[in-house]
Amino acid sequence: MRNKTFILLFILLMTFSLSQQVFSQDPFDVKILTVSGKLSQTQVKPGASVDIEVTANIEHEFHINANKPSEEYLIPTVLKFEPIENATFGEINYPKPKMAKFSFSESAIAVYEGTAKFTAELKLNSALQTGKNVVKGTLSFQGCNDVNCFAPQDVSFEIPFEVVSAGEAGKQVLETQSTIRDVATETGGDLETKEIVKQESPETDVKFTADELRAKKILEKGLPYAILAFFLFGLALNLTPCVYPVIPLTVGYFGGQSDKKKGAAFVMALFYVVGIAIVFAGLGLISGLAGKQWGFLFQNPWFVVVVTVIILAMAASMFGAFEITVPAGLMSKLGKSREGNIGALIMGLTVGIVIAPCAAGIIIGLVGLVAKMGIVLKGTMLFFIMGLGLGMPYLFLATFSGLLNKLPQSGMWMVWVRKLFGVLLIGVALYFFLPQAKHIYDQQGFFFGLLAIFGGLLLGFLDHAPGYTKGFKIGRGIFGILMIALGIMLVHGAINAKPSAINWIHYEEGTVAELQEEGKPVFLDFYADWCAPCKEMDRKTFKEERVVELAKQFTMIKIDCTAPSESVKNFMKKHEASGMPTFIFIDKDEKEVNELREIGFVPADKFLGKMQKLLEYTR
Repeated sequence: MRNKTFILLFILLMTFSLSQQVFSQDPFDVKILTVSGKLSQTQVKPGASVDIEVTANIEHEFHINANKPSEEYLIPTVLKFEPIENATFGEINYPKPKMAKFSFSESAIAVYEGTAKFTAELKLNSALQTGKNVVKGTLSFQGCNDVNCFAPQDVSFEIPFEVVSAGEAGKQVLETQSTIRDVATETGGDLETKEIVKQESPETDVKFTADELRAKKILEKGLPYAILAFFLFGLALNLTPCVYPVIPLTVGYFGGQSDKKKGAAFVMALFYVVGIAIVFAGLGLISGLAGKQWGFLFQNPWFVVVVTVIILAMAASMFGAFEITVPAGLMSKLGKSREGNIGALIMGLTVGIVIAPCAAGIIIGLVGLVAKMGIVLKGTMLFFIMGLGLGMPYLFLATFSGLLNKLPQSGMWMVWVRKLFGVLLIGVALYFFLPQAKHIYDQQGFFFGLLAIFGGLLLGFLDHAPGYTKGFKIGRGIFGILMIALGIMLVHGAINAKPSAINWIHYEEGTVAELQEEGKPVFLDFYADWCAPCKEMDRKTFKEERVVELAKQFTMIKIDCTAPSESVKNFMKKHEASGMPTFIFIDKDEKEVNELREIGFVPADKFLGKMQKLLEYTR
């Protein structure tokens, strides 16, 4: 049964793209915005000034953050111009933002929607020589929809103009346009792929991204230089979190091998590294020919859930829940005499599959170049070389791990090391999971859904402790399937959860009279982020359509008591709100109706009855 673990993990890894297709729209077909830039005139004399206008046309389902966001954690929109010799740029004027509320924010935030225009002045010195010139700039922004935010992106643009003598200046305005689509950017893991959008030109039909252009320059310097560059690039990938999970796999696998001579251990490790390189090259090449950017999948919550579950499963193996082994049936077909080297090759293929989906986000420059230039053979070789560079540290790590059995008391040492790696892997899982979770409105459902999926997988299939009867194994398998199904339902519901449509006023300071809308009774909701009944009220009662409709006749006020300020503490004391949640109904004369006060979760029907009673009191 233990040998089935390898097959199960492999199947899970292959479900990445399937889950992404089933539960979300294809991210590669999403257009966030288009950018256009123009000058007030394209022929300017030295010493004159010209106005610059950059326009971002944002698709209706998206928005970007303002230049001065209303929350510290939001990424600002910033326009930058590259310096021009003998010319100076004036201050950039940003458009007035719109205050809007979205599912991932508790309060309204400052955003740009629709069309956003940025202006500045370009002043040319008299020393600037006549001839063709260009204004180059970059618009940096973070695009979001109502559910979540995408990774920060940069789009570069160019606006051509000509410096002419005084008599030739003042011709018609020219304009350049560029389009940006979703780009895989992983800020948390220091991985970034930025798309530079070039002005359309009749000189070429193929447009390259900034990463592709850098890779193209390396290829143009010759094959030996390219081989060295991509080998070093592969080495650099070891500095990213994408490769952390393979460290305990390497130590655990080779540390459990039988005693081998130094030469034999090195050859076995070499097969392991070649396995990594083969998968890395194969998946990278497929990505390039398909024109896909695998790193962008990390913006898909389902992809992140699958990755997190697999990493948690690896952590569980480090704590002794199960062993990752090569299937015995496969080994018997390949021949026992070659078991060591073939087994190492297959384990290398396994860890290559673990690394490749995440690391593909950073190799997109080479991926796109192979697809656009059609250099299939050379591209495959360079991918393989880069994979060898990636796996080179594991050549030495695997060799060293194979010698661990010769150390004194190596058994207990390896038990401790495995548990240490288990803790580190839990940290890696959180690293991938938390950035996505914070964009989900129903975070509690998201976390419990992940727990159910992982629990079902571990308890139903991965636990191979001795003593289980055949009947119990069948029963626990059924239990595991039900747990996984429940987890999928919870995650799906959490991803699609929407905030209440009630127009809440978020209390900061002041009195009820200052917040009360004229002629309307007041409802006070004292809540906290750590309060489970508060979350339940938001998920059920406050989303009930009848409650939302009746709330239009009230002044609805939320008071955040998670970490209350002095003014909030005084407000809580004044209204004697000590338990969370506390619900208080106040008539239009600013007097509380004591009989309507509630503490704890209130079902929608009961809550509606209290709202209707308060309206009767105020008539």
